[in-house]
Amino acid sequence: MRDFGPLVRELSVLEAVQAELAGIADRTDDARRHDLIQLRRQLALQIAKVGQLAEPIFAATEVGTAHEYRSRFSRMRSAAALHQANWPAVRLGEDIEQYRASAVGVRQANKEFVAWVRGALDHLRKD
Repeated sequence: MRDFGPLVRELSVLEAVQAELAGIADRTDDARRHDLIQLRRQLALQIAKVGQLAEPIFAATEVGTAHEYRSRFSRMRSAAALHQANWPAVRLGEDIEQYRASAVGVRQANKEFVAWVRGALDHLRKD
């Protein structure tokens, strides 16, 4: 039986970083821009860690499952990149409602990706 524990742990860290990022929009303190930059770096590193652990697992599955993983991973990564491109730290606070709407899309893509990976891993454990 394959050990998916490291990937499962990194998925949890990904969720935690995303949750911290979600709180930035509600903050008004002077440190929020700095914190946003740091959290975005953490997010990028965490996405990379998840990808490094998940890719070999899903590459060894059925073609359709591997394709679905790559598609979902790309969607999640692209959502984060687009949000960051549209909302650099210097714009934080300009239009809080549009920022929040954009951030919600990123969180949703993240949640969908994590849920799919967890479900797929459960299915692979049974095989």
